[in-house]
Parts: sequence; structure tokens; C-alpha cells
Amino acid sequence: MNEPDADAAYRDSAAAKLLAEGLANAASERGLSQRAIAKQLGYKQSVVLSHMALGRVPIPIERAEQFAETLMLDKQTFLVAVLHQRYPKVDWRSMLSPPRVSNATDDLVESLEAILDGPLDLLSDKQAHVMREVASDKNASNRWLSVHEIPAISLLRSLRPKIWSDGLSPADREAVRQALT
Repeated sequence: MNEPDADAAYRDSAAAKLLAEGLANAASERGLSQRAIAKQLGYKQSVVLSHMALGRVPIPIERAEQFAETLMLDKQTFLVAVLHQRYPKVDWRSMLSPPRVSNATDDLVESLEAILDGPLDLLSDKQAHVMREVASDKNASNRWLSVHEIPAISLLRSLRPKIWSDGLSPADREAVRQALT
């Protein structure tokens, strides 16, 4: 019998995520069904694309450029993701990138992409929003909670769900101050 993850060996790969995102964007932005896209790519059945997007089967390396063009994905990003899907131990990004002088920005991007295990394009909208907020704040260290502060803030958020958008009222701040002193 198959292990639960055996059906989706490539599920967490950047390539599968990019493909799924490309299919969703093609549907929402251009009104293309998965069946129509499969036909454009020469597949008789659209389930093949579904299996690739779900990570059940790998994306064919030799078709990566065609997939990227059809789904309007960045060709190099998608190709590197597909290569990494098949050969995860090879550092494709550095092998295929032109040599360049490293600077602090490059180091930051490399670090973030290593943490994300893919290009920054894979950040969710929420993750990108948080990153923009931190980058725009000159005093960003004040925006992060320590692991010890999280339970207290979680409690406040559960008691006052709009705290993140409205903050605490003066009366609530005073009540917290009195409760803790």
C-alpha cells in the first residue's frame, strides 16, 4: 500500500506551486479552463496538468519553457524550479545564473529564497505584505514579537479581534495597565 505522501512526492516543490498558480491565474485572468490549457500543451486529458500541479507527477523538464510561455510564467524561474523538482540536491540557481558581484541585497535575497526554498515570487500575498511593512518601517525591530510575547498578544487578539487594525482603546489600555500592575 502507498504511503500518504507517496501520491504527492513533488507536492511541496516550487515547480508544482508555480504550475498551480499559473493554472489559477490563467483561469481567473484569461478565462482559460484547465482543459483548454491542456489542449494548448498537446495533452489529451487535463488531469495530467492537475497531477503535476498537485505534485503527484513531475513536470517534464523538456516542456518547462512551453509551460512557462502558455501560463505566462517567468521562464528562467520556472525552469530552475522544474530542474530542482527533479534534482533537488543540485544548486541549479547558482549554476544557471551569471556570475555577479555579491552585495547585501543579493545576500538578503539568497537567504530569503533559501528559507522559502524557491524564488521570492512564491511568497503568499500575506507574506509579501508583511515583508513590505517591515521594509518600510525604520524601526522594524519594534514590529516583531519574541516567542515569549506571542501568547499575550494572541490573548489580546482573541479578546479584541480588531486590535490589529484599530489598536486598543484608551480604556482597554488602562485596564491592561491596571491588571498588570
